[in-house]
Amino acid sequence: RDRRQRRERAIAPEQARVTASAYIVRHYPFGCMGGTPYSLPLAAGDLWVVPIVLTSPGCGLVGDVGVVALDSRTGEVVSGTPPEEVRQAVQRLKEEKRDAIEAAFLQARRRPFAEAQRRVGRWCVVCG
Repeated sequence: RDRRQRRERAIAPEQARVTASAYIVRHYPFGCMGGTPYSLPLAAGDLWVVPIVLTSPGCGLVGDVGVVALDSRTGEVVSGTPPEEVRQAVQRLKEEKRDAIEAAFLQARRRPFAEAQRRVGRWCVVCG
């Protein structure tokens, strides 16, 4: 089959990310979502490979913990990293980056208070 014909029928990268993210939230730990897809051309047909990324409030992207593969023509999920491997990778990343994640979380929690303080010039409008 002509490679050009296959690409004409391929789903767009953004649709691959959206489809993978929907799959990820149903099958993998909380905090995981789809990253930026990349194409993997194979003789049997092209795939979109979407990294499974761990995210954290305040910190954002923590790191990659697995992948989901989609048929580039149909958008169907054809494979993915086993959930137990993803859970282990999530745990490793959380341990490795614990200090950075906690610092970002604390900073994000303080941000609204700091903004209010700048506007009124003190921490508490009532008690000063």
